[in-house]
This record gives sequence, structure tokens and C-alpha cells, in this order.
Amino acid sequence: MTNVALVPDWVEREPSLPDASALEAMFRFFGTDVRVRSANVGLLQHWATVYGAFRIPPGPAEITVRVTSAADGPPVPGQVVVEHGDDQRIWRGDGTVFPPLSTPPLDRWVYLRGAAVARAGRAVLLVGSPHCGKTLLAMAVVARGASLLSDGLLALDPRDLLLAPFPKTLRLRREVLAQLSIDPAHPALIPFRTQAGTVEWRADPRMLLGPRAARVAADVGAVVFLEPPDGPGDPHLEPVDPDQAFLRMLGHLHQRLSALVMAHGPLATLSRRVPTFSLRFGSPRQAARLVDERLLD
Repeated sequence: MTNVALVPDWVEREPSLPDASALEAMFRFFGTDVRVRSANVGLLQHWATVYGAFRIPPGPAEITVRVTSAADGPPVPGQVVVEHGDDQRIWRGDGTVFPPLSTPPLDRWVYLRGAAVARAGRAVLLVGSPHCGKTLLAMAVVARGASLLSDGLLALDPRDLLLAPFPKTLRLRREVLAQLSIDPAHPALIPFRTQAGTVEWRADPRMLLGPRAARVAADVGAVVFLEPPDGPGDPHLEPVDPDQAFLRMLGHLHQRLSALVMAHGPLATLSRRVPTFSLRFGSPRQAARLVDERLLD
């Protein structure tokens, strides 16, 4: 392993400032400017690291997220106030605390849990539960020349069903780096130690992948639901009925249950417009070849 300092799973611990000395950071998500104000320096560092590609200079904001506790560590329900115009909402722990996706106008998007790869303006959504291999498969497809649109959050515009790029910082294991033939000493990689004691890396996808990190929205060409392998054998794509695909996509919504009504129409349309498949894979290279040649070429 390279001789570099390791940072913890969440953030490097630094003293928090008093509330009167709260600091600010600005981000732009899908055209919406968001200000974060907190005396928790470690929290701001963490969000600035994970969402570094969205940072913008200080200025007016449509949404303000205030973390009222100066205690170091991640926020807890009741410590976060989200402001939009004259409306204020206390975060109770239901849904994502940051970005504030359930706050207008960010709540107009449909968000799914998954990864997305693309080529020539055509995207394939890789949808699945946590730890099902989305990142590993997506990176294996990228290694074949595709571009990465997103890993972790899929942002679907409900008006035209285009998928927007979401360059959140990647969290990569050693086997993913090996898949891409990337040396752990790459300057874009920041190592950190997980709570389990293993070493992983974070990286801005645009710094790590260069032109293979997509910068424009893409039309959805297919949806693939990732399944756990059921034994030895080559990976294979199984068609999924549109009605079943619709229900499965609802099950992978990133938002709270209140978003179900808004997401119903766009996801029903998507499930009927594009082919949907389930994929069981053991070898990422073989599965990536299947996705690339069958769904992206």
C-alpha cells in the first residue's frame, strides 16, 4: 500500500466552532443553489468532499440547510433545519439530510438508487439494493469504454425522462481499482479507513475518469435490475414484464414514501418505453461485456 495518511470512514475529526462562528458552503444541484451553514467543521468538510463537484462560490441560495448543533460527528434528527423561502422544515431523519432532495424545487426530480453508464447519449440504469455490485459492474463497463453518469443516485427528469449526470465522489474498493487498472497511488484517490478497519478510496469521478465521466444528460435506453448470483454459470439477461419493472423501480426510490405519487407517472412511462431486464452475474468482466454489447452498442 502506498505511504499515505489514512482518514477515517466519516471525516477527519477537528474541533467544532461555536455556533456564533458557523461557517458556510455553497453547492448547486440540478440548477438549484443550496447553502449549508454549520459550526461543525467536520460535517462541512465531509459534505464538501463527497459533493465537491457541486461546489460553487458564495451567493444567494434557494435552499439553506442549517445544522444547529456544534457537536462533532454526523447530524441527528432535530438538529437540522431546511429553509426554502418562508418555509422551514426540521429534519426528522426521514429521507436524505443532504442534499435536501425532498425540498422544492429539488423534489420535482425522480431519484432512484443505482448506477448508470452511457455511450453516445444512451444510458443503461443499473438498479439494485446496497452492496449488490452496482459500482463494480458500472466500473467494469466503463473499463470497456463507456462513460459513467452516476453511482449511488439516479436523477431522472420527469418531463423528458432524461437522466442527469450526478458526479458525487466515488467510494471504491481495491477490486474496483484493479478492474480499471488504476494504481492506488493515483493522485485523484484519497484513501480512508472504514469502520470495519479496511482501506477504501474516494475520488472525484471527473478527476479519476476524465472524459469517461459523463457531463451531459442521456436518454435512458434500458433498465437492469441486479440480482444476487444463484450459483456458477455465465451472466444472463432475463426480460422483465413492464408492470413488474414499474413496481420494482418504485421499490428502489431514493425518496420518502411521499414521493410515490409524484414518481408514479414517470416510472410507469419509463417501464413501458424502454426494455427492462434482470441480471445475475458472478464475473464483473463477463457481465460488463453483456451489458456493453447487448444494451449499449
